[in-house]
Amino acid sequence: MSAIEQAIYRLQGSGGRPRAVPLPAKEGGPVLNRILFAIAMTALVAIPVPAAPALAAEPVTLQSVRSWSSPTHTRIVFDLSSDITPIAPDSGRTAELVIAVPGERLQLAPGVPRELAIADGVVDSVEILTVGSGARLRLRFKAESEFKAFDLGEEPGKPYRFVVDVMRPGGEAAEAQRLARIAERKRTERVRIVAIDAGHGGEDTGARGARGVLEKDVVLAIAKEVVKALESVPGVKGVLTRNNDYFIPLRERYRLAEQMKADVFISIHANSSARRGRGNGTEVYFLSTKGATDQAVADLADLENAADLVGGVPPQAENDLAEILYDVKRSGALKQSEVLAEALLDHVVEDGRLEVRGVKQAGFVVLKSAQFPSALVEVAFINHPTEGKLLSNPAFQRRTGAQIAKGLQTYFQRAGIPLLGAPAGSGPTSSVSP
Repeated sequence: MSAIEQAIYRLQGSGGRPRAVPLPAKEGGPVLNRILFAIAMTALVAIPVPAAPALAAEPVTLQSVRSWSSPTHTRIVFDLSSDITPIAPDSGRTAELVIAVPGERLQLAPGVPRELAIADGVVDSVEILTVGSGARLRLRFKAESEFKAFDLGEEPGKPYRFVVDVMRPGGEAAEAQRLARIAERKRTERVRIVAIDAGHGGEDTGARGARGVLEKDVVLAIAKEVVKALESVPGVKGVLTRNNDYFIPLRERYRLAEQMKADVFISIHANSSARRGRGNGTEVYFLSTKGATDQAVADLADLENAADLVGGVPPQAENDLAEILYDVKRSGALKQSEVLAEALLDHVVEDGRLEVRGVKQAGFVVLKSAQFPSALVEVAFINHPTEGKLLSNPAFQRRTGAQIAKGLQTYFQRAGIPLLGAPAGSGPTSSVSP
């Protein structure tokens, strides 16, 4: 049975209402997309429609259309007031993707445009068309590209979402080459590579503060300041895992660091308390092999580890956890991570503006690499009235970036790791101070 015959069969056998038609990747394409849409619209006419109920169903509202561009792909997210039954391939390769939404009255929320120009070199535009009792979403790509389409159910703070990821042609190869060049520079110039990971990103906003301040934005600003401060430290190069607003799965973050042959990995975050204003201060984490320090720490780790679910990454079995933790202990990375965490905390709180909450342990996914010491810095509480203002202040961001850079220098000194161009046994230099 051909793909088109399968589509017709599934539509006719769906009890009077078309349903999603996932097709194999090799059968996708611009022509097939248009044929599928035509089939869906024909099916709406051909299938007997029961008498209309006394009260018409509430229309589905398209609340927003958002996009993020990364080095490897562009993500487009449709936020909707309730779930829909889209008809489209779930993956494939095409220059234009048409998503049919038959049998749903779709209305646009105020401010949502019928056509959105993206023009990022991957996706040209998104067009939203309503057709009687149905609708269609048309995505035009810059060139023929691979894509994946999937939906995400409602969860606290997030509506139902339909997501399309469009791969940047040659993007993965270019990113691999970039990381390989960093690793080669480490080998030839004998520099220490520090991977600086700004937590969250894209649709994963992280914690929220007053007046719309988002964790993903403030931690990226601090991460960039760390890299700037490290530019004046001889023998050290800071590299960001993300340099803009886009989502990266947790495991991919430390795998990027592994590909660049990083010597150290630091993930930067902003904390949040269940009740605004109840939590404050700075704490630094390294990986635990025995569970979290206490229940509050376990809850924080669960919250940070849930970032993958927000970004649409399916849960992964942790069967390899015991082996990972064994490798971390065997490599000595765990002990070095503790030294790193202590050095970072010493400097982040040195000006006395933030309370010292201590060094703690938890099972953060992003810290689970055996190839380098790693730590996670919860700089301050974004929903604390005073600390939230500090986090969004550029002067505080610069100061915090400089303090983290000084903490890194202290770590290299305490761990007995020489830096090219730095006198043996020398401590942090004042050149990273703001």
